[in-house]
Amino acid sequence: MSQESTSKHESDATSAAKPRHSKFYFDNTLVVLEVEGMLFNVHKYQLMKSETFSDMFKAAKQDPEEGASPDKPIVLEGVKASDFECLLTVLYATRFSNYQPAPEAALIIPAFRLANKWNFEDLRSFLLPLAEKELSDIDKIIFAREFGIKDWLAPAHVRLCQREEPLSSEEANKLGAQSLLLILRIRDEFHHQPGASNTGASARYCIICIGGARYTSFNAGSYSCNKCGAVRNTMNGPYPLVTTTPIQTQTSSIELKVKKWVQDGCVF
Repeated sequence: MSQESTSKHESDATSAAKPRHSKFYFDNTLVVLEVEGMLFNVHKYQLMKSETFSDMFKAAKQDPEEGASPDKPIVLEGVKASDFECLLTVLYATRFSNYQPAPEAALIIPAFRLANKWNFEDLRSFLLPLAEKELSDIDKIIFAREFGIKDWLAPAHVRLCQREEPLSSEEANKLGAQSLLLILRIRDEFHHQPGASNTGASARYCIICIGGARYTSFNAGSYSCNKCGAVRNTMNGPYPLVTTTPIQTQTSSIELKVKKWVQDGCVF
């Protein structure tokens, strides 16, 4: 054996004897995967974070060439290439920078979908609170339906019932008929709930101030309104005071109705 070969052998033996850092000694092995006819070439260590892929690679030792080249990729069936791209984007995103923008809804949902499908336990735990924080109420409902997170359904529906802005066509299409029907019924019931009439002090009030209430007598002359001071036609009687249902009571009533609807399977 030549001196050069001996030195190389000793160097390899020395390197093999040194301990590898458990967290920051990366395996640079690349794996070729095919999704919807698209090839991806990714680090094996990223995929090993998945229980499903870890088991798959252990079973694939009998065919070490699978995934080793573009000619023999590992084919992933039943997966969208766009979803897989989102998963890899999140997997490769650094978590150690001082500024780490939260993934957008368009990234969170498909990434979580595959993290859940392939048992990326750490990634799933990382994405779930992000989804709860970043997703809109519409997207939370869609997310909760797909992944069976029942606890998210009632709060998101309650907030939509109480929202001032009407639902857009896109939001209505996303929600579907049953959720849309619930929200419209409750919004109609509580947003247009008639207030209980009460009355104030009796005096002369103009038609503008009283809003057309029924008064004991109508004075067609020019009298000064005791409310606004304007001189115009007035009515003689108590000033109407309108009280509405307290917000807290409304919220409790809405929550009860929505929770009952969720318990009944989100159908009428």
